[in-house]
Amino acid sequence: MNHLFETASPESLGIPALSIKNFLKRLDEQELPMHSAIIMRHDKVCAETYYAPYDRNSLHRMFSITKSFVCLAIGLLEEEGKLSLDDHIVDYFPEKLPPEGAHPYLKMLTIRQMLTMRTCHDKTTYKVTKMDDWTATFFVTTPDHVPGTNFSYDTSSTHTLGALVEKLTGMSVLDYLRIKFLDEIGFSKDAYILKDPVGVSMGGSGLCCTTYDILKVMYCIAKGGVYHGKQLLPKKFISEAVKKHSDPHGKQGTLEEIQGYGYQIWMTTHDGYVLFGMGGQLAMYVPEKDIFMITTADAQGRQGGVQLIYEAFWSEIYDKLSDSPLPENAAAVQELTTFCNSRKLYVLPGESTMPMADLINNISYVCDENPCSVTNVRVQFDTAASEGTLYYANKTGAHEITFGLGHNCIQQFPDYDFRCAASAAWRTDNNLLIKIQIIDSAVGNMYISLNYLDEYITVMMRKIEESFFNEYNGVFSGKRYSSN
Repeated sequence: MNHLFETASPESLGIPALSIKNFLKRLDEQELPMHSAIIMRHDKVCAETYYAPYDRNSLHRMFSITKSFVCLAIGLLEEEGKLSLDDHIVDYFPEKLPPEGAHPYLKMLTIRQMLTMRTCHDKTTYKVTKMDDWTATFFVTTPDHVPGTNFSYDTSSTHTLGALVEKLTGMSVLDYLRIKFLDEIGFSKDAYILKDPVGVSMGGSGLCCTTYDILKVMYCIAKGGVYHGKQLLPKKFISEAVKKHSDPHGKQGTLEEIQGYGYQIWMTTHDGYVLFGMGGQLAMYVPEKDIFMITTADAQGRQGGVQLIYEAFWSEIYDKLSDSPLPENAAAVQELTTFCNSRKLYVLPGESTMPMADLINNISYVCDENPCSVTNVRVQFDTAASEGTLYYANKTGAHEITFGLGHNCIQQFPDYDFRCAASAAWRTDNNLLIKIQIIDSAVGNMYISLNYLDEYITVMMRKIEESFFNEYNGVFSGKRYSSN
């Protein structure tokens, strides 16, 4: 079976082709590091773009979109009669309870309340109580409040639901979903979910799959669980999942995040709903106009960055929609196609050279004692290639990162088995800023700022990533090395 959606010109679907280009261009102008985008309407894809080195086959970390997958597994288990949404979660994990027994608030907690993020914990428990067994932390951490009341975005709750799926099925969350419906829709065979330290699927954030995979799943949800005429997901459960059950207003920050929350699915303005993962992993459907927007990105560290994606879509595409086909515009379609085919990963803007470059080229600086344990740094430029290399030493040894000036250099990040892209620019006459983008299962980014003054250097390292690179956070100075 061909699992690709039909394609059509934007105009045939009531979308001006140039409005899609303006949407993508606006995100570029706002310096949002986009990785992919797909627009689909009336069951036909009219725009699909990937930012090299990403492509259609790239597995991408989807972060909290994983939660929606766990939700679907819970719905399927309910359909099989293996659980009820009003069951109490403690009844399934007696072996995880503390010796004194479960807290009264925890005893009250139901699966339905966990799906709607109205648990008894205000924070993700495995980030509060440090244990390898993340599921156990959900039961031994003292609750903050009565469940079924306050909305609190609790990733450990969904992780626990994922552990429940694995306990009841005897297989991983993803393998269970493959058997139930993912194989039927052509979901990538090499997709996976990262594991916690004891081998349980990271149900709150660990899914790695393609952008097109997410489109297929969202399409199935939007159609009430039906795909190619087959009812693959329980209709009643899906109907409830995309309704507002909790109110995040007052708890969340951006306009889209305060619209409401269903079963591990967010509500949006314009009466839409979305599978939402940190950093711009979005699978949105707006029923009134029958339109999908799927994106992957790394907006981590950009305050309100994800909101900018929404606003660009509403303004540049949604507000331009027609309820009937528009006259074909071959020139506009070609312009859009050319634009989509030329997208590349974000490159740090700024000057590619400064007089300071000659003064500091290949000069070593000995660093003060610092939280990053960096002992020395130097930069060497390759003018002909418009590249440079940062050499430094820390507690794990000597390392180097090559960066492009006006382009990205792809490489493996030192000490980590993660692929990354590095670009740099002179932001002022004495400041060279390097931006490193992790393009692997650990999506994130990092800044290394080198600031020069006479014989001194001040280095700022800032990592914007959830789990790794903690040694790359800090500010410290150093002095030009002298052999005398």
